Amino acid sequence: MTPINEPEDHTEITKGSGGIQFEKKIRFASIKSPLENFETVEQKIEFRKDPLLNHWSRVNTLRAERVKQAASPNESFQTNLDDLVEKSGQKCFFCPEKVLKSTPKFPDKLGLGERIIVDNFTLFPNLFVFSEFHAVGTLGNQHFTPLNEISAKTWKNAIQGSIKYFKAVYNSDKQVKYPTFNFNFLPPSASSILHPHIQIIQDVKPTKITEELLLKSKQYFKENGSNYWLDLIDSERALKDRFVSDNDFMCWVATYSPFGKNELTGIVKLDKTDLTQFTEKEAELFGLEISKALSALFAGRNARSVNMAVFLGPIGENCSNHFNITVKIVTRPILVPNYTADVGFMELLHNEPIAEAAPEDIAISVKQFF
Repeated sequence: MTPINEPEDHTEITKGSGGIQFEKKIRFASIKSPLENFETVEQKIEFRKDPLLNHWSRVNTLRAERVKQAASPNESFQTNLDDLVEKSGQKCFFCPEKVLKSTPKFPDKLGLGERIIVDNFTLFPNLFVFSEFHAVGTLGNQHFTPLNEISAKTWKNAIQGSIKYFKAVYNSDKQVKYPTFNFNFLPPSASSILHPHIQIIQDVKPTKITEELLLKSKQYFKENGSNYWLDLIDSERALKDRFVSDNDFMCWVATYSPFGKNELTGIVKLDKTDLTQFTEKEAELFGLEISKALSALFAGRNARSVNMAVFLGPIGENCSNHFNITVKIVTRPILVPNYTADVGFMELLHNEPIAEAAPEDIAISVKQFF
């Protein structure tokens, strides 16, 4: 792992395993700051390129200190949350006493019965879909469970229930072979219901990022003769700065060029890319890893609201020579009556996320909790 410095254009490239290169451009902005009696100060901006997707993000750790005028020093996350939980719990369609009376039922053609129930997990069609096959699953029977208390067993149940759904959809139509498993938690993540739940979709085409990951991974394999994701694990383990956790089943790193705040990337090390081929034990291990990652972000980065996506290979195919099942988790703003969103014009319209914490610092914060 050899850093190559090119000071003339402030570009730094660190070579990893295989064909992996971690590239960043460093620039400095000079301003006369009122916080320093209008003395000239410099702020460092890092432009980081994802080694696979060539996606760019920006890092300026001083952004975390900016004033957020809409927020009040007296606002309490817990007080606000407790109030919302109490009010929403009185009419929650996802709670056990209402879920079987108030949620949609699967069509007969899938052969699933009305709903899929795996212990404390209940899966049913989404009432307002954005896919031909779009289901929602409740995570536990409690109306609200904090992020760090959604158990590994609950996640295992969700994975097993989702596998049953994915298989049924695929058996009904072999063209619908691209599934994805997703989690929005609390309103800042765009979740409209407080009761923890997942959303899974299955389509005839992959989502945009899934397609890019599959295509770029295949291209990397053709060019380098190795699996990008295994090379990434080797690279991050050797460099150490962003390496978080590793075992025989899965590896976690702080993302070099993130899509969102405090982003973790998880890489499943199995030679399976079709989730429907997971055994019960593998579903259990996957659930444990998701639970660990969310708890670590809760403890290490004060995460209270998150988005998570699991990027899967197509059903009926094994792409493990060039692709691995991958998880991405990003944190969202703290839920208070007036909070400043973490997505603005740069993220939404220019597709260049701005990070307020260096991935290397994120890794330090969360690894101790794994």
